[in-house]
Amino acid sequence: MRQSNETDDLLFGQAIKDFLDWAKRKGMRTQTLRGYKVDMNQFQRWLAIEWNGPIFVDEVELKDIEGFIDYLAKEKNSKPRTINRKINALSTFFKTMRKKRVIDENPMEDFERIKVPHSERVYLTGEEVERIIQAVDHPVLHYFVLMMAYTGIRVNECIHLTLDDVNLEERYIDVINGKGGKNRRVPMNDRLVGHMRDYLETSRPETDSLYFFALKRTGTVSEQYVNRVLKEATEKIGFKKHVTSHILRHSFASHLVKQDTHVAVIQRLLGHADVRTTSVYMHVQQDDLADAINRIKF
Repeated sequence: MRQSNETDDLLFGQAIKDFLDWAKRKGMRTQTLRGYKVDMNQFQRWLAIEWNGPIFVDEVELKDIEGFIDYLAKEKNSKPRTINRKINALSTFFKTMRKKRVIDENPMEDFERIKVPHSERVYLTGEEVERIIQAVDHPVLHYFVLMMAYTGIRVNECIHLTLDDVNLEERYIDVINGKGGKNRRVPMNDRLVGHMRDYLETSRPETDSLYFFALKRTGTVSEQYVNRVLKEATEKIGFKKHVTSHILRHSFASHLVKQDTHVAVIQRLLGHADVRTTSVYMHVQQDDLADAINRIKF
């Protein structure tokens, strides 16, 4: 018979709730919390089928996690990045359980991530960005896309900009509680300032919302809606590239690289904690390789 004490008889469902409450108190972003909830609930459902009985946190072993990862790869055909995201969620969960002394050992200690095949990221040229912006007809989303394209901020950072965060007089935006809970200030050029003045004067609906980009009905903008509008604009002008809000951010960084902007400057603008994260934007194009070869003279 299973012996239990005050900590090791915690059912997995309750442990997930406790974990999400802890993550919320730590100030994790809503999107991160939502991802954790989805991934942990999927793992719980899989365990419930495998165990066919109550699931106690302290009874979950390495073989269970390996079985789940195997299930994701072989039966769900999940991509390596998706699997790694779920591994990260599980790792954070069990690490938290260990800290809270719910479990004596972390079954994910030194658990290895899936190797992700390297591939060049999609990015847009300056002309392509301009064409997509012009193809967005929505009076609010048109300016939302402009803000992203000209500042490189993340879509959720743009969504959460308030009226006080956008300073048109001194030409900067304050990104508050960005990824990792960090704040940063991003300059705006004269052209963007002019566009944002036009937005406030002609396109922002009358609303009590404090968000800078606000729809009349909801008082805010959703990431899903932004990506849908970008997809429609891309199809409208016949582009073959798959364009999302993150592609705009990537294109912003790529343009700075093309202008020989120092990597430390790009890092600060993008809000990366580690310059190694910024380095993924330093793609080398085939034309650049050919140009380098053609300049060789012995």
